Amino acid sequence: MKHIISTIIVISNILGYFLTTAQAAEVLVYRNESMPWCATVSGKDAGITIDILREITKHGGPKFIFKSLPWARAQRFVQKKPGTAIVPFTRTSERETNHTWIVNLVPNQIRLTLNRKPVPLISIPSPLTLENAKHLPIGVILGSAIIPYMRKEGFTNLKLVPTAEQNVRKLAKGRIAAMAESKWVDNYLWNQIGENSDDLIAGPNIGETKHIYLAAALNFSPELTKQIRDAMNKVKESATYEQILNKWTQF
Repeated sequence: MKHIISTIIVISNILGYFLTTAQAAEVLVYRNESMPWCATVSGKDAGITIDILREITKHGGPKFIFKSLPWARAQRFVQKKPGTAIVPFTRTSERETNHTWIVNLVPNQIRLTLNRKPVPLISIPSPLTLENAKHLPIGVILGSAIIPYMRKEGFTNLKLVPTAEQNVRKLAKGRIAAMAESKWVDNYLWNQIGENSDDLIAGPNIGETKHIYLAAALNFSPELTKQIRDAMNKVKESATYEQILNKWTQF
């Protein structure tokens, strides 16, 4: 009987090992719709962060499975679902202690962006500054890392929407004075909706340059974190990293 029990324990340990390995081979990543960072294009996951994570897989990292969710919901889910991750997640002081910052993917600067030829629904000061924009309707994606900073700086009329594309369309129709968004996102989506690139005007930067991460809850596996970081180092050593950035930012 003791021999049978010992055999069962050994088999259970072996099965447990393989189950853990199989689970670690895939990571569910919650993402939003904010090209060129990430989105669904022709029914498939695409964008800068998607391409980088796929290269991480090729260089020894786990396989990433992506699930698109509204941004605020994605941030809740990653805290509730052990072993999951989130992208494109900006590292800020407000978020710092509540997340595992798995790997730095790309730098990001948020700015105010205007439409040169808006429908005359809103009076916009010229030139637009951070000070005179504080009470204007400014479009921001719901759950954006920039929201706490803007509110702290005195912005009182933030118009929150689920996706960056909604902000771009509202800007094109003159329904907001400006949008607070990455220079890569606003340019990409402005072109995607068929607007003239010359009509998209870069306004003042908001805050300092931050970095977009693949992040997770605090209980994310340290071993898996190291595996992903080591693979990312290999990606950056190759020419692939710059090729990905160039692919999605040539407007």
